[in-house]
Amino acid sequence: MTNAIPASAHMIAAPVHDLAAAWNQHAVERCQVDPATELLAVPVTRPGRKPGWRPAFRVPATSTLVIVHTASPHASPEQARQCLADLLTAMAAEGSIILQPEIAA
Repeated sequence: MTNAIPASAHMIAAPVHDLAAAWNQHAVERCQVDPATELLAVPVTRPGRKPGWRPAFRVPATSTLVIVHTASPHASPEQARQCLADLLTAMAAEGSIILQPEIAA
């Protein structure tokens, strides 16, 4: 899995409280998750601080990259991706979103 942000990506910032709406708008089409959807982490540079990572998901079919703004950046790309996977799994369990099992892995 790469952390590179595709140059042609249409980037969208989504606060964590809007994650379900962003997921349903960008990753779901005709009641199915685009199977090519990827969970990513994007680097955040903060002056005077260690670099951090924000969770994100990319939908290759539309060249859309949604960057999720959590309370604070994560210390590693793995933590950012795991945070997103956990959030999506919880939202799917409550019925807010559609999620295929392999997306949350």
